[in-house]
Amino acid sequence: MITLGHLSDLHATDPTGAGATSLLNKRFFGWLSWTINRHRHYQRHVAEAMFEDIQRESPDHVAVTGDLVNISLPHEFEAASRMLQKLGSAQWVTVVPGNHDAYVGVSVERAWALWADYLASDPNEGAVSENNAKPQNENEFSFPGNLPSVRIRGDLALVGVCSAIPTPPFVAAGKVGSDQLEQLEKTLKSLRERDLCRVVLVHHPVVDGHVTRRRRLVDSPELRAVLERAGADLVIHGHNHRSEFKALQSNEGTIPVVGVRSASYAGPNPEKTAQYHLYQIERAQEGEGARFKISLRTRGWNEQARTFEEVGNAEPLLDRLDA
Repeated sequence: MITLGHLSDLHATDPTGAGATSLLNKRFFGWLSWTINRHRHYQRHVAEAMFEDIQRESPDHVAVTGDLVNISLPHEFEAASRMLQKLGSAQWVTVVPGNHDAYVGVSVERAWALWADYLASDPNEGAVSENNAKPQNENEFSFPGNLPSVRIRGDLALVGVCSAIPTPPFVAAGKVGSDQLEQLEKTLKSLRERDLCRVVLVHHPVVDGHVTRRRRLVDSPELRAVLERAGADLVIHGHNHRSEFKALQSNEGTIPVVGVRSASYAGPNPEKTAQYHLYQIERAQEGEGARFKISLRTRGWNEQARTFEEVGNAEPLLDRLDA
């Protein structure tokens, strides 16, 4: 059995202290939101307590689906790099970026390049999976590597999809892009031929629902079509800061699509209190239908105890999906 940890939406870097010229763009509105309200709800100590809890639980691998920073300031990327190192090594942790990690167009050398080891494919996976796509280079913001990223850990294949692009003020939408979608389909089919459990990592929700137009994945219908044609065993995302359990249907059967809460929220809304997921994945026995059985454990923040604890019981993931 393989255990995969999943956390998202850390928002645990402090955007204050930036020079005035850095805020003469969309960043000003994000800085204002943080200063007035968000800093009280998204707490770095909660994210760090989650890191410690994950290390105690010791999953085989950890996926982080974006929004490590708040408004894409250079010092935030540096702080997020230090946080990732505190969580674990790049061999143990895989990252895909979120919209806050592309809040505005910035130099890649001062941004995602600081996390390059956590974003990159395994050295021998690029040619095999033909993952040579590049996201659309909007506002000079680019991904430091090829897409989708592919990492193999035992029977587990982690496929990282980048949906992060700079957007106008008050917009938090994402886009995968046609080149990446084309390569994703080839990658998923190739990994299926290798009989691996394919887990797709993306920041924005794939299934439309609890997301407004300004926060949606623009090409979610195209991404769903790829998943339905090529198949996948699990899709995990963040962005909405809520627990979400959706499903897609492919020729191979049901694809669970699961969103996780923010890793640092300790505000007044109990439906958003920080949680992370632990997926227990094992090969199914002959005649059980799906190739892999996936169970889910959830661990959540307890403000009184100042620690993370088990939320409910472990249960088959398929039993959690919305009808």
